[in-house]
Amino acid sequence: MLSKSLRSLWLILLPAVSMPAMAQYVSTPPVEPPSAAIAPGTQDITVAAKKGQTEQQQWNDRYECDRWAVNQSGFDPGRKASGVPPGDTASGRERYRRALSACLDGRGYSVHFGAPAAPAPPSTRPPVAARRLTPVVPEVRYHPFEAQIGGGYTVTTGTTGQFLDNGANIGLGLTWFPTAALPIGLRVDGSYSGFNFRHQSPDLNGNFTRGNEYVYGGDADLQFDLAHQSPRSKLYLFGGVGWYREQIRQRQLSLESGVVCGFFYCVSGVFPFVTGYERSTSPWHSSWNAGLGWQVSNEEGAAFFVEARYVRVAPRDAKTEFVPIRVGLRF
Repeated sequence: MLSKSLRSLWLILLPAVSMPAMAQYVSTPPVEPPSAAIAPGTQDITVAAKKGQTEQQQWNDRYECDRWAVNQSGFDPGRKASGVPPGDTASGRERYRRALSACLDGRGYSVHFGAPAAPAPPSTRPPVAARRLTPVVPEVRYHPFEAQIGGGYTVTTGTTGQFLDNGANIGLGLTWFPTAALPIGLRVDGSYSGFNFRHQSPDLNGNFTRGNEYVYGGDADLQFDLAHQSPRSKLYLFGGVGWYREQIRQRQLSLESGVVCGFFYCVSGVFPFVTGYERSTSPWHSSWNAGLGWQVSNEEGAAFFVEARYVRVAPRDAKTEFVPIRVGLRF
């Protein structure tokens, strides 16, 4: 009888004891890590608390903002939409992100979508201020072969100056330095000079000669570079032998009275008439020459030069003497 009374009392007290515990269990949701509140498809969001919110507060805010963003945008990243065009899905995801970002920002969080940017690797390049730009200084360098081209003014000397005016010249050449240990090179040059006859005035008979002389040929020389302190310029001496020809073109003119007519008129007077023409070319004559030059290098690797040489062409009884002064480029 007593045991039956105890069992009845236990059945009456058990529901009374269990009700508070059950009520507490229902009213308190289970604490999950914050990542459990993130809907699938939103794991690329980074949220940082700006006001020192606790972990539980962060979980609650993110959960509530997620639900609010779904209602505002009409897009739930945790559900797969079937039969929806990709463009609409991308548009809905973008609306959802804007709404979620606005909600969290209003509750004191900074929001960043996408994977956190990886820190940039440390630069191994020195700072700009630490680097020094070395200026390119032109300098005379050793080149086994050098080609040159130039031209200039030719001065006649000696007896040649009595018959020929000064003229012009052009030339080209090639120089070979066998080794950098010796400042000696072999050079071959070709030259062409032109002169006018100096005396072209009429004689007592009213006749005078007008003509030109052209001297062309080549030289085989040795070049010796002088010691120089400047790295970009040098002085050099050269000299050797050569072979030249002389070509003379002259016209015999006479002053005679006559009438010259054009399209609309005629003029009478005294006019020069060509009464003779002569052209002659001499055989090859030996020659010798000696000169001095100066060379300056530039940044492109070429060099500017100026040089003058004395040239004397045999034979002795009718020698031709002139000094070509030439400027040009050597490369």
